[in-house]
This record gives sequence, C-alpha cells and structure tokens, in this order.
Amino acid sequence: MVKWLKIFPFLVPFILASCNAEQQRVIEMKTEVVDGLQFGVPEGRKVETGADHILLLPEQALREVDEIAIWTTAPQPVAGGVDTEGADPAPHTLTTVEGGMGGPEYTLTIPKHIADRQAYVRAYIQSEGGTPAFDEAWQVWESLAAEK
Repeated sequence: MVKWLKIFPFLVPFILASCNAEQQRVIEMKTEVVDGLQFGVPEGRKVETGADHILLLPEQALREVDEIAIWTTAPQPVAGGVDTEGADPAPHTLTTVEGGMGGPEYTLTIPKHIADRQAYVRAYIQSEGGTPAFDEAWQVWESLAAEK
C-alpha cells in the first residue's frame, strides 16, 4: 500500500491526459469566402469549387478517401450504406459503407441554416481504425456563416 501512495502522484498526470484525449483537437484554419459563404479551411487543405459544392481536399494526395465538401444544395444520399442519426453537437447523419483495402468509408452529413438558405457540410473518410471523430468537418461546420 505504501508503494502505491509513493507512485500515485506520478500517475495522476497520465490519468488526466488520457481523460482529455477524447476532447476535440484544435485545428489551425484560414478563412475563405466562396459563393456568399464564409468558412474555415483546415491547415493542409486546398479549396476547389464546383457548381453546387466547395471541396476542401488534402494538399497532399492520399490513398484513402479524405475530403470535406460544403454543399449549397442538398447532396445525394450515399448509396449502399447504413445510416445512423445523431444529435450531438447538432443533428447529423453518419453513413457507413463497407470499403475495400482501406477499410470502411464513413460519410458525415451536417445541415446548417445560414441566412436565407440551407448548406450542408459533408465529410468522407476511409478508415481501418473505426469510426473517425471528424474533428475537421465539425470545425468547418462551426465556422460556416454568411459572408460578412
């Protein structure tokens, strides 16, 4: 028992650090304005625009799927997936499609009402390590606003 009392103070920082590991990581972002929408672009991503969406793609090509899109019209449903509805921190849908060698593909869709229109943040991530946290997508969604 005495040995535990001696080492316990050294274990406390490790225990606290593991408890904080699940908090959303802070991501450096720059602000962009496209089609009347203002949003943050996570560091390491580039912006490409389409007719009805804005892509935030990794600057470096990856083997896995890893993109964030801001849709200015309702995106098409993901085919062949299993949908899970969520409400925390906002209403959203997570669609899981069994993938190939890179693991399952996860698609997070989060609607957001901005001024007089509806926008959608949709993130696609392929992961062998289980359901991703989608930290970057949630922070893009939080930053999404009408142009100031």
